[in-house]
Amino acid sequence: MNEAQLYQRIYELREQLSGAYSEYWQHFSDVSTWYFWFNLASIVIPFIILYFAIDRGRLFEISFYGYSVHVLWSNADVFLVSQNYLVHPHTLTGFIPSGITITAVLLPVTFMLLYQYCTNKGKNFYLYAVVMSFIFAFGFGGFSTIVDLMRMHNGMNLLYLTFIDIAVALLALWMTRLFLKIKKTKRKI
Repeated sequence: MNEAQLYQRIYELREQLSGAYSEYWQHFSDVSTWYFWFNLASIVIPFIILYFAIDRGRLFEISFYGYSVHVLWSNADVFLVSQNYLVHPHTLTGFIPSGITITAVLLPVTFMLLYQYCTNKGKNFYLYAVVMSFIFAFGFGGFSTIVDLMRMHNGMNLLYLTFIDIAVALLALWMTRLFLKIKKTKRKI
């Protein structure tokens, strides 16, 4: 099979997969199911909490940290889904087949508020991030597997999710610290 033929095959398979996702969502995850409303609530409620709880004096710093968590976990989720380690059978929409609510909102907001708490109170973020990662992976991840919001395959388990949570939380922390350090340095022209 040459390059053009293989590309065409991939394209056709993606078209079929997209149609299957849409059909699955319409039958099992649309607005008539509790999955839809749970996913919607896991977007709206964290944003409402964040609106009232975020330290407005450090809004951009904390938001940068949360955005970093979002980007890192979203990319990890895309990889895990594409390799069939994770499957999110019931998503908010039929055209985005991933755990958009968890990686885009719930997880980043949780870690943003943890980052804010630890930095405001002088707490050890590393320790709190590890504990929160275990709680999030085994608590919310365990709940998600029980109620069929997430399925794990190919050896993936909640402990691996914990390690990914830890890695994401710490990488986002280091990225935020790097940018804060850059912000404080004077540029010589």
